[in-house]
Amino acid sequence: MYQLILGFRSLFYRKKQYISLFLICFFGTGISLFSLFISKGMIASLNEKAEVYYGGDFCFMSCNWDERYLGDYEKILETAKALLPENVSISIRYDFDAQNKVSFYYEGEEVLQRVIKGVTFDSEKALFDKFNFLCGSADIKKGSNGVLISEPIAKKLGAGLGDEITLYLRNINGYINTVPLVIKGIFQDSSVFGLYTTYMDFDFLRTAYGRDSSFSNRLCVDFPGRSGISKEELEKIQSAFETAFKMHPLVDNKLDFYFDPNNTPDTYGIIPLSANLNDVNILKNAMNVVISLIIVFLVLIIVVGIGSTYRVLVMKRINEIGIYMAIGMKKKAIMGTLLIESLFLLLTGCAAGFILAEILCRVISGIKFTFIPMFSIFLTKGYLHPLFDAKGFFMLTGCVIFVTLLAVFYSVKKCVNIMPCNAIAANE
Repeated sequence: MYQLILGFRSLFYRKKQYISLFLICFFGTGISLFSLFISKGMIASLNEKAEVYYGGDFCFMSCNWDERYLGDYEKILETAKALLPENVSISIRYDFDAQNKVSFYYEGEEVLQRVIKGVTFDSEKALFDKFNFLCGSADIKKGSNGVLISEPIAKKLGAGLGDEITLYLRNINGYINTVPLVIKGIFQDSSVFGLYTTYMDFDFLRTAYGRDSSFSNRLCVDFPGRSGISKEELEKIQSAFETAFKMHPLVDNKLDFYFDPNNTPDTYGIIPLSANLNDVNILKNAMNVVISLIIVFLVLIIVVGIGSTYRVLVMKRINEIGIYMAIGMKKKAIMGTLLIESLFLLLTGCAAGFILAEILCRVISGIKFTFIPMFSIFLTKGYLHPLFDAKGFFMLTGCVIFVTLLAVFYSVKKCVNIMPCNAIAANE
């Protein structure tokens, strides 16, 4: 107990000497945590966009080469509902690969489309509530000609909310079809998930392309209120589906399912969200590497800065250490006193650093970043939304405290090994 009291008293009376150490820990930890929370929020935003784009946590599709035709999708839907947990959202989709052969026209302006997604909006309300709308909403009635387009496409067309645009495409029989569409929503996304992607009613898209009423090529499953599902849960679902369907093994890359030569048209597969994001994962991994390097660099600054400076401060206190020895304090007790000082310094520095990180997060979350091209993939409603990462917080602060205390320990150990008479006689 007396070691604790001595440590606190020493910090209080020598606060001017320790202020520089506190500031190193304060700013180093604060910037590290800020970087961690920002990256966590950016990746979460990216995953949200991917969930909307791909329809949830995983999709169920066939190997039928006719646009992965599911056949009697209503029967498949009922079977899947019986095999899946009750708390999931299940919906059907028609993912239409426009291949830049489908256009929107408005007052003489043409914009090619890459992907058109036929969606049952009522079933996917939880997903589209995450959408970043500039105006309008995903409140599109079943069978209607409402459409959701991205902000860049709306600007290129010169169209706004409520305007009627024309969809130009060749249907399944090769005939040209022109279909009027009404813009019901304009979303803010210029990324790979949104720039040339359009959402419209499932039934309306099938009719426009000439597909029959039994056609669908996606069954999408989402776990509302959760950020992803575990590998163990996917494996359980895979096992359940294998009792009713001829299933391809789970894949980490969707291309392994698409191009497996052993597949037959009646083979089905579960494609997790992660398997759809292999190209994007390169970006995520690169971002994680950069953030990790920044954090490691800042942690090294904290460790080296505090460790080396503390050694100098302890050397200046050699007389004090000699007096402690002369009155009978053991070396372990002296080391404990000095380590308690540094531990308290680190704890207060990390706590203050966390507060700094929170302040920086609040400041940056109030800045609109839509002016940066292609950055919208990381934004939520045009803003960065940092996320607190409890695991990352405890790992980072734990690493800072442990490694710095280790460095201080070696500095202190050398000083307490001096003879008491030599310590008392030493000049500060």
